[in-house]
Amino acid sequence: MTIINNGEPIGHVVEMRTTNSLHYGNQIKREPAYDDVSTSFADSLMKALGKVNDLQTDSEDMTQKMIYQPESIDIHSVMIAAQKAEVALNFTKAVRDEALRAYRELISLR
Repeated sequence: MTIINNGEPIGHVVEMRTTNSLHYGNQIKREPAYDDVSTSFADSLMKALGKVNDLQTDSEDMTQKMIYQPESIDIHSVMIAAQKAEVALNFTKAVRDEALRAYRELISLR
């Protein structure tokens, strides 16, 4: 603790700013954009399939690197990448199967 001339002790003083342009009260409120559900669903689906594809290619690249440059990569990383790709592909297949089942069920309602 430091003592100043008038005898009051001063410890660790932390100044707090209470106004900042990043605080909630000063943010600009945005109008919600028109959301076309069909395009947003298609975009979401394509992004998800792209991520699955990226996981598959990353796994394949790591496997190739393990074969040709075994000292440069850890086997644990290769196995983790392969499992991530497998789980993503299995989930994608399950979603596809359920979508086809639902479509067939809707068709049979006629």
